[in-house]
Amino acid sequence: MTQSIRRFLAPTVPVFTAGSLSLCPTVVFAHDAFGELGPFYSSLLHPLIDPMQAALLIGTMAFLAGRTLAFTRIAFPAFVLMSCLSALAMASDTAPLLPAVAGPFAVLFVGLAATMPRAVRPRLAAFALVAACGALAGVIPDEPGAGNGFQWYAGTVSGIAGLGLLAWFALEAISRHLFPVAPKVAGSWVAAVGVLVTAFSLWGGA
Repeated sequence: MTQSIRRFLAPTVPVFTAGSLSLCPTVVFAHDAFGELGPFYSSLLHPLIDPMQAALLIGTMAFLAGRTLAFTRIAFPAFVLMSCLSALAMASDTAPLLPAVAGPFAVLFVGLAATMPRAVRPRLAAFALVAACGALAGVIPDEPGAGNGFQWYAGTVSGIAGLGLLAWFALEAISRHLFPVAPKVAGSWVAAVGVLVTAFSLWGGA
């Protein structure tokens, strides 16, 4: 009975999520700071208030949760390393200017990739996708204020690594013990968010 309900509800969740977000775009794109927590904690908790960074983290971790543990042991450090390098470029004001649709496209792509069977996701391409998402995750946060570069950098890297690891662990545990297709369901949610934000990015100003 429970499995039947899960099969029935799983396809409807992405549609419900995208529809709900479309009804409140001001909430989706709101970027409220964490009060007076300071640059370290504000950047540490940034994924919790930025839908793009959160979706990128969850989508990438859902993708890794659908791969083998041996692959994840190599790919997750690469994800964090690329985040470190891109965040360092952001802190030193040397990061390239990316188009507005780069983040939404990456979210859409990694979400769709997480829903695909493992057999059609080549190892090298999967590694490149994880590394690219890590690089984007490091440049999504706002630039650090004057004199706050190190604290901003440390918080950004710690947040990406810590929250990413928590997301992977949760999806891995759920898929092993409760709901085997949890990574694919999470990937479909992320892809739905990617479609929504991509549409806003392309046609929101029209």
